Amino acid sequence: MTNQQVMAAVKALIEHDEKFLIIRHKYGNGTFWDIPGGRVEYGENPYDTLHREVKEEVHLEVEIVRPLGVWWFYRTLSDNKQVVCTTFLCKPKHTNVDLSKNPVEIENIEEYKWVTKEELLEWELFSNESLKDLIRSSL
Repeated sequence: MTNQQVMAAVKALIEHDEKFLIIRHKYGNGTFWDIPGGRVEYGENPYDTLHREVKEEVHLEVEIVRPLGVWWFYRTLSDNKQVVCTTFLCKPKHTNVDLSKNPVEIENIEEYKWVTKEELLEWELFSNESLKDLIRSSL
């Protein structure tokens, strides 16, 4: 029997001036683009998780506008871990993104960009199809 695990996470699709914030993580020998957010800890309110993760990763405070839906990914095919992300449309209270204040060094967030919806959907580096489907259907 394999050690399969499903983890709950929350993600923030942060919109400002019709653009959305994405962040680039270094992972192993490669990089990937994502939206801010992270894993819900046991006993933690998912809304508190969202605010904590956004503050940690990009040093922004956000207002939750509405839930968008759910998307998922597999961390790696070999570790049998699936992450299911409940995603919220958010507005930043300010736009002074600061990646240097992240207390979690293993996240290796190296860069951020504000991109249009079209860029999110077309950009090959931002390749999660379930997230793209969510964006297409909810924005």
